[in-house]
Amino acid sequence: MRLQDVTFVVTDTETTGGKAGADRVIELAAVKVRGGAVVDRFSQLINPERSIPRRITEITGITTGMVFNQPVAAEVFPAYLDFLGEAVFVAHHAPFDLGFINAELERMGAPALANPVLCTLRLARRLLAGLRSKGLGSVAAFYGITIDGRHRALGDAEATAQVLLRFLEQLAGEHELETLDDLLAFQHRTYARAAGRREPAYLRRIREEVLPALPPRPGVYFLKDRRGAILYIGKARRLSDRVRSYFTAIEAHPPRIRRLVEAVRDVAWEETGSELAALLRESRLIKAHQPRFNRALRHERSRPFIRLDTTEPFPRVSWTSYLRNDGAEYFGPLGGRRQAEQVVDLIHRFFKLRECDDDTFARGRACLYAELDRCGAPCEGGAAAEHYAREVEQVRAFLTGRDTSVQQRIEEAMHRAARALDFEAAARYRDGLHRLRRLQEKQQCIAASVLDHHAVLLQPGLEPHRVQLFLVRYGRLVDTVTMPRRPASPDVDALKGKLAEWFGTTQVEPERYLKKEVDEVRILAHWMYVHREDAHQISWHPGMTVEALLASILDRLTREAAGAVP
Repeated sequence: MRLQDVTFVVTDTETTGGKAGADRVIELAAVKVRGGAVVDRFSQLINPERSIPRRITEITGITTGMVFNQPVAAEVFPAYLDFLGEAVFVAHHAPFDLGFINAELERMGAPALANPVLCTLRLARRLLAGLRSKGLGSVAAFYGITIDGRHRALGDAEATAQVLLRFLEQLAGEHELETLDDLLAFQHRTYARAAGRREPAYLRRIREEVLPALPPRPGVYFLKDRRGAILYIGKARRLSDRVRSYFTAIEAHPPRIRRLVEAVRDVAWEETGSELAALLRESRLIKAHQPRFNRALRHERSRPFIRLDTTEPFPRVSWTSYLRNDGAEYFGPLGGRRQAEQVVDLIHRFFKLRECDDDTFARGRACLYAELDRCGAPCEGGAAAEHYAREVEQVRAFLTGRDTSVQQRIEEAMHRAARALDFEAAARYRDGLHRLRRLQEKQQCIAASVLDHHAVLLQPGLEPHRVQLFLVRYGRLVDTVTMPRRPASPDVDALKGKLAEWFGTTQVEPERYLKKEVDEVRILAHWMYVHREDAHQISWHPGMTVEALLASILDRLTREAAGAVP
């Protein structure tokens, strides 16, 4: 019989337990499918003549009270058998539902079902080999099917019917199955035979020609459509592994990634020499090309900084979205405006910096903030000015992660709130403490105002016996050097030339960092945080000569080679 002429009845049962001989059916539902569409439905609660266990109620929502006045199985099953007729019996994990139905029929003195049986779980194992879970929920999610009434018989039967229709389309297109006999036989094929479907020519070409050519090195990759337009830009530590993952076990990918793979017809790539360079290159390319499958990096996000205005005699603290070379000190970037406001509020609560405007300060007398003990009243002069300078230094230490006393004070406040049974306040302190710790850990990786961050970062190379050097000026990555761990004279001379280029006297300080530059500062700061255990930092300051910086780098490499550095 041709598949378009076959009637399928997709059935689902809810039961009091997992053993067909001992447990009973409490709900029976079926959905009739013919000619590629649902044509009829059957659903009925059943009185199992016993109480329903609590664990079953928790799963299904069916209580003993709901089935108390419902018909028993002997009254329901004749109507179900009429609905089923000679159709193909279908279920997801068919042995389970079939076992309970036959057990109920046996109690009635009726023969077991003799209908052809099709198991959609078996089909899933053969058609969706890459999907980690083949349960109904996972398969429905793979096809974007919403289950209205999960763990109720009709809801699950409806979802299984939609899964069946998708399977029938896939079997006809990929395996050329046309008859019921072919379909029933397919569910019992070995996995190797079932996997022998025709692969699209473009996918075969990518797997056979493109993937083997990918290098096992860092870089950015471009997934393109049939017209050559870029669909997606990504970065990778090993291009070969990352790109290959898109075309392996495709069924296990989220729906958005599957749509991307279906549209891809070609792959291109650029090697970058380092993972950090790949991160920055990816960010720039995404903003330039705006690929439709890239979402997170398509636009520069507004990443605020904490601004300590040290150009004033009595500095104030605020937050801003831009970096300017105006003499102030900038710390960050932070995750967003809300986090910036929280950090500024913490500083005002735990350090006594002034919050008043210049006009109020010029009056020369303490204002409301001093009365609230949120300011040391430097406007009054005297010892207050000396105390203010110490407060500024403490704020600077706090913002660079060197002073963790605020963490301790917040933790103490959290414990006091918990002892007072004010758990909402304790939770707020806990969440704030978590955010503050992460912020200070990141700032410890820089340990300076962003525009004053000049350093050479050393990290193990991607190849044995090599090291990567990342040159940072004014908080941004400006160059990358890869060299042997035991450099020879030509390597040292080349490195000295790079250092002279970037740390010599010709470097011009940036006037202002806009969103593009701020985004790169954020990427570098995050990379340093992630690699804080394996990337060593050698800081540079304007009074340090290129020769001294080179000597520090070579000394570090020598000590590492000798095993003196862990």
